[in-house]
Amino acid sequence: MDRQWRKLKNSLCKFLLFALGGMATIIIGILSHFYWPHSLPPKPISFTLIAHRAVSQTFPREHIKNDTCTAKIIYPPTHSFLENTIPSIREAIQYGADIVEIDIHPTTDNQLAIFHDWTIDCRTNGQGITHEQSMETLRKLDIGYGYTADGGKTYPFRGKGIGLMPTFDEVMREFPQQRFLVDQKDRFEKTLKLLANALKKYPSQQRKNIYLFSDDKQYEILKQEIPEVQKIFPTRREAKDCIPQYLAMLFSGSISKACGKYAFGIPASYLKYVPGWPNLFLSKARQSNLKVYVIDVDTLESFEKIRGLPIDGIVTNRIEIIGPRLKR
Repeated sequence: MDRQWRKLKNSLCKFLLFALGGMATIIIGILSHFYWPHSLPPKPISFTLIAHRAVSQTFPREHIKNDTCTAKIIYPPTHSFLENTIPSIREAIQYGADIVEIDIHPTTDNQLAIFHDWTIDCRTNGQGITHEQSMETLRKLDIGYGYTADGGKTYPFRGKGIGLMPTFDEVMREFPQQRFLVDQKDRFEKTLKLLANALKKYPSQQRKNIYLFSDDKQYEILKQEIPEVQKIFPTRREAKDCIPQYLAMLFSGSISKACGKYAFGIPASYLKYVPGWPNLFLSKARQSNLKVYVIDVDTLESFEKIRGLPIDGIVTNRIEIIGPRLKR
């Protein structure tokens, strides 16, 4: 019995050693694949700079939740512009924005308001859900009312934002040549219908300048009415579903059609966690025809980390900082 036990024990030991050796070989192979000095692909033909919310008052982005009132935690202001307004859009264009991101909500009088928040409580002197207001009501609000950088001791924009909330039509008329990334803040078909009706007023070329940020279902509904409309990025849920594809791409150099049709946006603070960044990842992305953007590039430090890399674009909350540096 002891002899059989020794034989079994020896066999188990050999199997474990063999298995551990195989696992070690696989791990070494994977690490070598990721950290081998791969060469970068050439720079893409085009590069796109996207100004998120146009020129805006910014805030720390760590620990932000859906119900966080970001107007109450802004950094000390360095300019007088408020997000999602015609003056802030004009300023973003001056700083070199190729595309300006704006947010839309439907109103009770069938217009589209350009405003970020689901409610008006945080930024304005009003109360209630944004889409439950008329445009007439929204126009009377002071959209700078709630901003403070010192915990409520001072409110530097109070009284300066009255009447600044624009409609989608006003933005389209004011900037007929500009490209816009339109963030649908809800999933209402009413919003898509209002957006389609608004876009039908404008020439085909101007409609081509509109990119919708929404899920594929919403996008297809709008595209049936407005074939020219485009989509750049997947939603967070859609991108999350594609993570296994992005990882497999690092070995195969290919990606499914569903995951490759939209650009992959990587937050600047997450780049250090991306396997094979930058050389391997960007090489395989180019091989797979996957466009890569770096988002939340808001400081000169974060810009320097990606400067010169063959990425397809940047999304920034600080176009007034990144735009001039990019031009240089």
